[in-house]
Formats: sequence, C-alpha cells, structure tokens
Amino acid sequence: MKSRYFYIFILTVTLCLAVLLLNRPDIDLDAFEELFWFTCTGLLIGYGAQYVSNRFLILAWGMYCVGLFLDVLDDILTKDTLPILVADTSLKKIGLILTCIVLYNVIHHERKIINKLNSEINRRKKLEDRLNFEANHDHLTQLGNRKSCFENFATLSSKYPYLLYFDLDNFKHANDKYGHQTGDEVLISISNALQTEFGADNCFRLGGDEFVAFSQVPPENIDTLRNRLVEQIFEFDVGVSIGIAKITPNESPDEIMHRADSNMYSDKSHKIIRQTPRT
Repeated sequence: MKSRYFYIFILTVTLCLAVLLLNRPDIDLDAFEELFWFTCTGLLIGYGAQYVSNRFLILAWGMYCVGLFLDVLDDILTKDTLPILVADTSLKKIGLILTCIVLYNVIHHERKIINKLNSEINRRKKLEDRLNFEANHDHLTQLGNRKSCFENFATLSSKYPYLLYFDLDNFKHANDKYGHQTGDEVLISISNALQTEFGADNCFRLGGDEFVAFSQVPPENIDTLRNRLVEQIFEFDVGVSIGIAKITPNESPDEIMHRADSNMYSDKSHKIIRQTPRT
C-alpha cells in the first residue's frame, strides 16, 4: 500500500515537472532525459523498498534520485532562486558512491556466507565419507567387511575368477594365552599380509578370524602362501587354513562363498590329520 502511494507521488512529480518543462520555450531535450531517469530511479526505489532489507542502500538510491530531481529543477529554476540546486551533481555522486559501498559490503557478506556453506558442505561430505567407510570397513583391520564384500562381489568376480577363504588356526588359544591386544595384533598382521598378496580392495574380513580375498590366479603353492601370511605371527602358534573356489557365473555369491568355506575346512582337517602323531 505504501509503495502504491509512493508510485503515485513519483508519477505526479514527474507529470508536474514535465508540464513545467513544456512551458519553457528554450527547454533543452536533455532535461526530459534527466526527468526520465528521475522517474525510473524513483519507481525503482518504491519497488526495491519492498524487497531490499538494507535501508542504507535505499538511502543511497534516494540521494541519487534527489540529485536527478535537482537536475531537472535546474532547467526550470535558477540557482539564485533555489541555492540547493548547486548540490545536484554532488548528491548524484554521493549516491553512486554509497551504492557501490553497500553493494561491496553485500557481496563481501555473501562471499562469507558462501565460504561458510562450502565449509559446511565439505565437513558434511567428509563426515558422510567417514560414516560410509565405517559402515563398509572393519574398524580394526580397515579391510572391507562382510557387507562390503557382498556389495562388491559381482564387480570383483568379473575381474578376479578365484575366491580364497582364510581361517586362522589356534587363534582362540593364542588370544586367551597372550591377551586380546596380541589377538588384535595377529588379526592386523594377517590383514596386512593379505593386502600385500592380493591388494587392499580385494580383501575382506568377514568377522572373527575369517577373511576372503579375490585373486586373478590361484596360488601356485598353498603352503608357501600360508607361510608368507603367518610369517609375522609364527611365534604365537597361529596358523591359517585356506580354501579356494573357482568363481562361476551360474552360482550365487552365497554358493561360491560356501564352496570356498568347505574347501577351507577340508584344508584344516587335512592339516589336523598330518599334525596327529602316528601310532
């Protein structure tokens, strides 16, 4: 409602000035150009006041508008009649300078907001990445967990045709004998050895002392691989049983995993037989 009255005021003033200019025989066309810009600026102030929260900017526009108004009056009256007419150019320049200062502050403020938003976005992205990593990786060994293994099974099996299943022998005995901290060190050592052999992205800890790895080729010698994996934990009397399964497209991940698990238990039972003294 206030804006409507302001529009009416500006248009009324414009009409009055136009009539006064037309009544002057020696009027210059530049005066009508100044009147046009005065009207545009006045209407802009009325429109902007509804949406611009920075009142200092409205004040700057107002000073510029008053300068334009005095410019028009300068073509109708003399400076002797109205001395304030000498301030027309100064008011316009001050209005422009103040407008630039306000816009600079607004841009600077918006940049600070944008930088804060970018920082918040980066913080949230890092948090999301960390939560996603924790949801898909074992916190102790940093290997992918069971969930991650099955989610990536199709992709990995298309590149690596062999699945190896690992289970630690005598791990519970070593954990009870040497303590849980040593047990954690054993698990970390095995996970590091698996990553060295097969790559970090191809190895997963299923839980407890069970691991799997995807391989391009089967190991040439199971016992040689076994020795390399337990080389750093040999002193704790911990061994490793290994089962190998050839990945076929007609089997589900559960079936392939079960077959590798069965082969691992077969390897474990054969080792028990070999380690049993003959009578």
